Amino acid sequence: MNNDFTIKIVTFTVNDDKLLVYLSDSHLPQGKIESGESLDAAVGRIFKDTLNLSVYDYYFEQLYTFSKPAKTTTKIEVVYYILLPKFVLKSLNNWFSLAKSDLARLVDRKIISYAIQRLQWKIEYTNIVYSLLSKEFTLSELQKTYEAILGKELDKRNFRKKILLLGILRKTAKVRKGIKARPALVYEFRKRTPEMVKVFS
Repeated sequence: MNNDFTIKIVTFTVNDDKLLVYLSDSHLPQGKIESGESLDAAVGRIFKDTLNLSVYDYYFEQLYTFSKPAKTTTKIEVVYYILLPKFVLKSLNNWFSLAKSDLARLVDRKIISYAIQRLQWKIEYTNIVYSLLSKEFTLSELQKTYEAILGKELDKRNFRKKILLLGILRKTAKVRKGIKARPALVYEFRKRTPEMVKVFS
């Protein structure tokens, strides 16, 4: 019996306070593993061909492996998800909102739904939300990124108190001036590498 390997990639970004996913012709980017190629190398090649970016510059991890035996072959589907900050994207073409009404029409909706769920779980106990932000940001921008992923609003006062007590942020000497609001302090993550931290109880 032969094995038929396919890799699918779920790529997320946040824009205008919304979680977006990259789709090509309404499908997730996918490809085959070439002879002698590792899974990560195959993901890197497919990702490079799709967005002309190096996957190793961003947070990515394997989501799950699904197998479906048949008479002559076993179809194996390996899924990865990748987090991209908006500022690295040259265009938002092919990026789609993940509203439930839109998600229901997609061929890969089950995969995308599970990837969202995994991401929601992951940001509860790690700092990987940094992957969706620029190096410097305001607390408001950070909160809106969490809200975009979780799909719900967070209490501003409680969020800021909690996130600052964690000690994962460093205040810079900069402020960001808004048109109406008073200048906002600018922060950065102390570490832009994955680490365990209990963000939500």
